[in-house]
Amino acid sequence: MSIIIWIIILAVIFYFIYIKHGNLSFWRKAAKNPNFVYEQLLKDDAWIIDDGVSILDKGKDELDGPFLLHVPSIGKTVKFYGKVGKYEDSQKRIGNEL
Repeated sequence: MSIIIWIIILAVIFYFIYIKHGNLSFWRKAAKNPNFVYEQLLKDDAWIIDDGVSILDKGKDELDGPFLLHVPSIGKTVKFYGKVGKYEDSQKRIGNEL
């Protein structure tokens, strides 16, 4: 019985961490070509980049995230927040270009 409970708990955690917050297959592709994806996300208004300098107002827009992407061209890991209702289409478009 305890095994079943643990399986349910792990399934719920998996849902909230991986499925609910973004497209896992997109982020797998992004990790293989991070410089290209970073440039695309910079151009797209569906994404907000948390650069650590400016204060991020999560209440202004409904945001999902943070999504983390290590970008070798700038030598650091960047946090992205997606605007709900917009970033999903952006992921599909960029994913098709990969």
